[in-house]
Amino acid sequence: MKHFIQMSKILYLLLLTSLLYPKEPYVYVYLLPFDNIQKDPAVEWIAAGLSDMAREEIKNVYGVRVKTKEDLEIIMNDRSLMLKQPRGSRNLLVLGKYNRQLDKVHVTIQVVDVANWEEVAKSQVTEVYSQVPSLNKAVGSSVSTMLKPFLPSIPKEKISPYPTYTEPVVKQRHPVSTQAELVASSLDKQIAELEASMEFLLGANERKKEKVKQQKSRFESGEWSMDFDVDRKMDENPENAGNTQLLSSVLDQLLSNPYEVELQRPEFEYHQDDELYMTVRFPVVYRLKDKILKDMLTGLPYTGLEQDGSLTVFYFDRTKFNFPNQHVEAIKSGSYRNVPVLRIFDNNRNTLIVVADTPEKYWHSRNSSRVLYAPHHQFSPLIDFSVGGWSIQVAMETVDIQAVYEFILPVSEIEFLSNVSLKFVNESDLKSFLDPIL
Repeated sequence: MKHFIQMSKILYLLLLTSLLYPKEPYVYVYLLPFDNIQKDPAVEWIAAGLSDMAREEIKNVYGVRVKTKEDLEIIMNDRSLMLKQPRGSRNLLVLGKYNRQLDKVHVTIQVVDVANWEEVAKSQVTEVYSQVPSLNKAVGSSVSTMLKPFLPSIPKEKISPYPTYTEPVVKQRHPVSTQAELVASSLDKQIAELEASMEFLLGANERKKEKVKQQKSRFESGEWSMDFDVDRKMDENPENAGNTQLLSSVLDQLLSNPYEVELQRPEFEYHQDDELYMTVRFPVVYRLKDKILKDMLTGLPYTGLEQDGSLTVFYFDRTKFNFPNQHVEAIKSGSYRNVPVLRIFDNNRNTLIVVADTPEKYWHSRNSSRVLYAPHHQFSPLIDFSVGGWSIQVAMETVDIQAVYEFILPVSEIEFLSNVSLKFVNESDLKSFLDPIL
């Protein structure tokens, strides 16, 4: 009987505690793998990275409990389990799908309330295919932002009115002591300068250079120290001359004109509602030159290689190569970027139609009274560079870009179309090239 009374008191205390101190609500987030809606095998590998990045962004957020697909199946089979969760908790399902269009990856993210299957948030993220780390980060940040309105408030910590430590007493040095130390330091500096001058006069300059190269540390007055020269740059290794020459020749091709272009025969479509006009389509295929990729795979001793579907990334570092300054500067400045310009001529070589395939808004706002000017944005670079102090990375995508440039022309002008030409023009020269034509 006595034991029963004690158990009753314990249960009463537990019940009272649960009423006075209720459990904090949670947000249970069910994060599923992102869906490759086009079933494109070349970008299938992105799915895992997108969901993993979203998980990393929210797993340590206060009040969030990340769940898996298996957890969702369990709670859907027995929805009464949600009643056992802390009062005020939410169950949210994060769904993601993505597809690739040329060099861009488009991601759509939805947040659904599991209790009533209503969509409570939605966002879209677009990033360049070659910048997968930026894409992953953007997706993770987007998921975190969408969940923020549903998160419980972080309880405020009580601040003690008393200091957590005793303020140290700073003793003031006597002015005489400080002045004496400054005088001694000045004397040491002058003596060191005098010794350096004597060493130079006695021909000890070579020994000084050797000491700088060795960069030996020394122990003086209870302190370890080492001299170094901030102006000293990394010397080029003469043994890398052969590899550097190979890299230089390949970079010359990659930076100047790495593309192969296939101009296909134009297509003509009559308008059923207006016989005086026709739609003219000029299909163009852009791809990287096969020889460049073969040369890089077989001829260059790259220091690292990554391949994901159609994307290949080469790594070159200073252990095997000396980086040519002209190529490094071209990569850093972006002066190598080119834009395809399509021109269509008549029999007398007069320009009739001009296409500038560029993403720049300026050229999409231009017009012409002399020629039919049609700006497009269908071409995207299939090669990208990144350069640092130690390495150069070259990312190449072996896919075909199927571009179709379309115009509507009077039937009477179709017979004057005689020749088509496509030329890559450097971005910095585009204005001087197009202005006289337009």
